[in-house]
Amino acid sequence: MELDRNDVLEFLAEAREFLSAIETELLHFEKLANSSKEADRATLDTLFRHFHTIKGSSGFFGLSGVVKIAHAAENLLDFLRVHPELQDVETLELLMEAHDILRELIDTEETNPGDGDLHNPNHWDFLAELNSKNESVRNQTSGASEEVKLTQITAEEFGLFLKPAASSPEENEEFGLFPIQTKEEPKEEEFGLFAPAQKEEPAPIQQPLSQSTTKQAQKKDLRIDTDKLDSLLDIVGEIVIAEPMVTNHPDLAHLTLDNFHKTASQLKKLVRNLQEITLSLRMVPIAGVFSRMERLVRDTSKKTGKQVVLLISGGETEIDKSIVEEIYDPLVHILRNAIDHGLESTEDRKEAGKDPVGKIYLEAMQSGKEVWISASDDGKGLDREKIINKAVKQGLTSHSLTSEMTDKEVWDFLFQPGFSTANEVTDLSGRGVGLDVVRKNVSALKGFVDVQSSPGQGTTFLIRVPLTLAIIEGMVMKKGDGFFIIPSIDIRETFYISIDQFSELYKNNRMFPYRNTMIPIADLDLLFGNDSSLGSPDSPKETYVIVAEYEDKKLGIVFDQILGNQSIVIKPISPVFKNINGLAGCTILGNGQAGLILDVRKLISIYFHQQDARNFV
Repeated sequence: MELDRNDVLEFLAEAREFLSAIETELLHFEKLANSSKEADRATLDTLFRHFHTIKGSSGFFGLSGVVKIAHAAENLLDFLRVHPELQDVETLELLMEAHDILRELIDTEETNPGDGDLHNPNHWDFLAELNSKNESVRNQTSGASEEVKLTQITAEEFGLFLKPAASSPEENEEFGLFPIQTKEEPKEEEFGLFAPAQKEEPAPIQQPLSQSTTKQAQKKDLRIDTDKLDSLLDIVGEIVIAEPMVTNHPDLAHLTLDNFHKTASQLKKLVRNLQEITLSLRMVPIAGVFSRMERLVRDTSKKTGKQVVLLISGGETEIDKSIVEEIYDPLVHILRNAIDHGLESTEDRKEAGKDPVGKIYLEAMQSGKEVWISASDDGKGLDREKIINKAVKQGLTSHSLTSEMTDKEVWDFLFQPGFSTANEVTDLSGRGVGLDVVRKNVSALKGFVDVQSSPGQGTTFLIRVPLTLAIIEGMVMKKGDGFFIIPSIDIRETFYISIDQFSELYKNNRMFPYRNTMIPIADLDLLFGNDSSLGSPDSPKETYVIVAEYEDKKLGIVFDQILGNQSIVIKPISPVFKNINGLAGCTILGNGQAGLILDVRKLISIYFHQQDARNFV
């Protein structure tokens, strides 16, 4: 029977979910081991069941390599369930490696499908090591009645089914669709898409479930292709655009249509609800990314020889799926940096009167239209002088300028490409790759990264990203005959002021007073290669100024008219404007006109890096 590739891909997606659950349970296993406690039967049962499920389903799909590794891990866990006292560090490390190899095999099958068997010599070596461990723990049991012969897997295969060299009755295994169950000890099966047929037996008498348990049991999940969700979001976006074009159509302007306006108001409300529900379909808890950080912290702490515990909160905070996928790499760099640079060694922490175990706090929360993700450590904090000396050495500043710099300005050097204060190069740090990637990736998500640090107390990295990138809240403005939108998140304040308050430094370069300082003025005429019309004889004597802010840098942008706030569906920008810096996209407004969405952060970055305002675009 030829298997459908879509079925295989769906199984691989399910297998990854089981592997994530395995990793979570193994980390729980390790925490118990570190506290000198045995893993409880429930943990061992769960691990056994997950490996067992992956093995069975993989057999159906002909992934014999996955079957071999998962089967060996399952055998070990099956024995440990009966003899939990035989747990040790080696057991845990082998199960961790089994998880990693299974994930590697699953990834390979997705990107480069083959015959499904093991071809990496290291994988065969590991399988032998895992089987050897299996034999040794069984040989530790005393008494002939407790001796169990390990089921060994040979390379001989029969279609989808692997032939074991020897097996005891109680270790009957399942390879694929059809389980072999002993009558004395039926096993609970989980085979994702393909569930084995179960023989009907009288249902056991159960206690009534509580109302909350019943509701939880009734909750159903449905796996949907993200492409379909994207298409749905595009259609809803078109509806959001079309609704005001219909309800505010110019042909209706001079008509008395009371009933129509009531109906239009109801339609507007329904469209808004539809938009919110559609966006919520793309929202996923950030817990998925946070749980992956536990393994990262565990492995990094072992490499550095430091004792570290990760404390997580706010995992239930939801964020757009496209953003949560992109936030993984920045968090990896920040946490590695916290362990390698931020936390002291165990000896140094003891000398400083600190707990020898360093703590990293990972927290998420929603704040308005943003999600805030903070990663903090209780280490030694940032070394201001060390950072300054390195910045001077790399030509980023001079000693004469650094004395007046705020801590925030000094910390910003950390985000410069190639900047590192590491004394030696390791596989974790010192290569000049890290925090510059963090800022670049977060900025691509229209987000910010802030740093706070206190000597001897630790450092906090705060990432702020929007809830979604598909639809934004923006302020619509008019400049000449054009319509422009600035994301509300970038706007600090608006003014209607006299042109006389502008100070012209030289042609096309003006500033105006703002809260005890002077900030530059950007005229959008410059954006399109024209001279500024400000101050010309036929220009108005008063104008609107939007104060936009990015990384504590402020820029005033002038407009003729402010039309109000609106939900904006972002669309790709036309190739006509591809050479114009400072544009993030376009949209269709409620009046049917096209509007250009300004990339305020790009404008500010370009403006402040140019010595001559004429080169500002």
